[in-house]
Amino acid sequence: MPCVGHYMTYTAKQLRDYYKSESNNSQNGNKNICALRVAQALNVADKVRYLHTIQDLCRAARHIYSVRSRLSAIGGKGTTVGSARKKLAKVSAQSDERIYGYIIRVAGHVILCSPEGETWVDTDPRLRDRRGITHCYALL
Repeated sequence: MPCVGHYMTYTAKQLRDYYKSESNNSQNGNKNICALRVAQALNVADKVRYLHTIQDLCRAARHIYSVRSRLSAIGGKGTTVGSARKKLAKVSAQSDERIYGYIIRVAGHVILCSPEGETWVDTDPRLRDRRGITHCYALL
């Protein structure tokens, strides 16, 4: 989308139209493949109309789970997926509440991990995962 000045101003409809046009799902442009696979694993794919952004996925997950950010607990933005795995297990062990899993967002992609840090759903798996984490949410 073109930038206007030093900031972008778009209506919600303009953003949704852009997301649909850039969607990697040829069968349903309202839902990106990686977010859809994570939502299907969590059994929340039918709870929302759109699955393009991390906010869309968290909104869907909140129909069943309590969703809380744990980004600072694993080291903040830029922590790699590979280095975060042991930290996720440690966060789960120290938590007073039961953690069912983690939604992790990296640039242009979403991953679902177990409370122990194992990958459950990843449509773009890596042997050595050095992708930087931008969001990390615990499912309680």
